[in-house]
Amino acid sequence: MVDKALISVIVTILSWENNLEKCLDSLSLQTYKDLEFICVNTVLDDKVRNVLEKYAQKDKRFQIVQAHNINFPEAKNLAFSYSKGEFVSFVNSSDRVSLSLYQKFIDLPESPDIYVFNGWECSIKEIFPKYFFSINEWSNHKDDNTSHKFSDIVNPFRDNALTFNKIYRREFLKNLIKTNSDETLFDSNLVFDEKYFSLLSLMKASSIIVNQEPLYYRYKDLFEVVSASGTFDIFKVVDKIENLFKKSGLHEAYKYAFFQYKYQKYAHLFFKVEENERENFYLEMKKRLDVYRYENMNKSICERLVLFGVYKNILKLNSKEFYEKYKNKI
Repeated sequence: MVDKALISVIVTILSWENNLEKCLDSLSLQTYKDLEFICVNTVLDDKVRNVLEKYAQKDKRFQIVQAHNINFPEAKNLAFSYSKGEFVSFVNSSDRVSLSLYQKFIDLPESPDIYVFNGWECSIKEIFPKYFFSINEWSNHKDDNTSHKFSDIVNPFRDNALTFNKIYRREFLKNLIKTNSDETLFDSNLVFDEKYFSLLSLMKASSIIVNQEPLYYRYKDLFEVVSASGTFDIFKVVDKIENLFKKSGLHEAYKYAFFQYKYQKYAHLFFKVEENERENFYLEMKKRLDVYRYENMNKSICERLVLFGVYKNILKLNSKEFYEKYKNKI
């Protein structure tokens, strides 16, 4: 158990969110009180500024950083530079957290490098929310105090490449920064770099504790709309991830899971691209996936992968046909 450890909660605001006040309420009302909230506001919007100032005046733990016209990774890097906590947590401004989240973390018998918690994922397209992940995807799990390694993750690409459902030990993050050439947590040139960062951190962590209890409520569609501006970055990020697994000697063990991650992620983001760029994105996606025709992969295994039909149709259809076939379905 950690006694009176300061936890830095990083909130990045990229646009006006109707849920912003619900998010901030879920933080200010936490049962564990030794917290600081670093809120980076990246938008020129009086509504956002007024809401943040109201919370800062009411609760001195809120620190507001105005930094307009910077992207998602830049905002998180900036917030981390302001933070002072022994542990660090990232929360999306469109989401909210359980009021007991940080108390549950503090009450752990031993604090890990990374604390992973489950949550509900709500979509405007879905009536009922669903869990982020199933604990069945973590092998050797006995209870919520079990210390895990990266090798315990059955499929690291399935809902594990996230930052908002984790609490990190600060010293662990500082050591992780040393592996980056620009000495920051996230590559500021890549909007989706948190996917690479999340996998890298899980791979490097000496201890990971997973709590299957839902402690986070994510508004999926709101966040993804914000992220849509850098959709082409996903190709560079996937290349970084592939190089990471190859250098770590793990590519062969996870090649089917990674293949599945590729075609699902590309296809999903295809529908986030601006209409005038849709054709270019599709051609790049098709070119990158076509190489799997020639790789040393077992066809019968591939056929059993989730949504494998999407992959086959990317190769078979043109962009307009694919768009019409899968619109509002992926």
